[in-house]
Amino acid sequence: MDRDERHLKVLSKLQILYGITNLFVAYYYYRAIFIFVDGYRRILEQSHPELEVALWIGFGFVLFLIGIVILFCIILAGQSLARYENYQFCFVVAVLECLVLPIGTILGIATILVLRRDTVKALFSSAKVESTDS
Repeated sequence: MDRDERHLKVLSKLQILYGITNLFVAYYYYRAIFIFVDGYRRILEQSHPELEVALWIGFGFVLFLIGIVILFCIILAGQSLARYENYQFCFVVAVLECLVLPIGTILGIATILVLRRDTVKALFSSAKVESTDS
């Protein structure tokens, strides 16, 4: 069990660090894109109708928001790994994290490999029993 607890603590810290770092990267990326959107909008409006331009920019903004939500889920999964809570949520986030290349894939696969162990599943279920008893 000690090995599993140690692996979960390391994965928890890596997940949180990865999520926070990517939030800062996404923030600066969004600021840079925001500066260039005005010029991009003018170029698009010369060859496309205004509604189509708004749809393209809106679609990009929606994708950005989805990315931010995924990053917050990664941070929450890291916190849940540290407390041995929400096994299914952690597993789903680890699977989705595999889509974020390349570091997210490595971290997601490592998390999946640790979470699939029977001893880790028992650790999560024993933490659930202890929290309901208190």
